[in-house]
Amino acid sequence: EQPRARISHRSVERLGRQRLSRLTASDDLAGLRGQALDLVEQGRFEEAEAAARDLIERYPDTHDGWDRLGMMHEAKGEKKVAADCYRKALEIIRAHIELYDPEFVEVFVELIAKLDPPTAGPTS
Repeated sequence: EQPRARISHRSVERLGRQRLSRLTASDDLAGLRGQALDLVEQGRFEEAEAAARDLIERYPDTHDGWDRLGMMHEAKGEKKVAADCYRKALEIIRAHIELYDPEFVEVFVELIAKLDPPTAGPTS
């Protein structure tokens, strides 16, 4: 199930990439984005976290850093923390909604729901 979610996440990310390039055409951003993703996929979590935090600091108006940080926490099995990171990415996406396809937003909504499902209230 997790590999499918990662593939889905990755493929939908491509939908937003063209529009995101209007926000910044930086090769540096693309390089950092790819580096952080590679580190997560290699299980090099300490380095992945540093790369993700570098993205957040250097590119606070893009979703990439929070997305990569969420991926890292998800890969470590830290579902709630990952969901919180994806929520921050979603906030940025919604702040620049004109740059993204609706399917891209939905990926984050679904990831958050999967990783941190709403709890049911007390039953009477």
